[in-house]
Amino acid sequence: MNELDFEQPEQPEQPEQVGEAAQTQAPGTKKVEGRDPATVRLKRAYEAEVENKVASDYSHIVWAYGVIWAIFAIYGALLWRRAVAQRADLAALQAKQK
Repeated sequence: MNELDFEQPEQPEQPEQVGEAAQTQAPGTKKVEGRDPATVRLKRAYEAEVENKVASDYSHIVWAYGVIWAIFAIYGALLWRRAVAQRADLAALQAKQK
């Protein structure tokens, strides 16, 4: 088999959903049993709020890592320039000594 030929994973068979309640469910959700509808709506609202908060925090994390990498890059450039200057000073001292 060619390395670039990928097989699609088999999809697990899902039981057929029956009734009006099953038709109104969003894809990927399960029917909640044992809780009243108000509690379920409240919990879903909280989960949506948390999901939005996490999504907005993600961009802050990306920016923070970007700033950290930029600081390290600047520090590395300064160290490199310092090493070049020290090599030039050492070469000048060695030339003066001869």
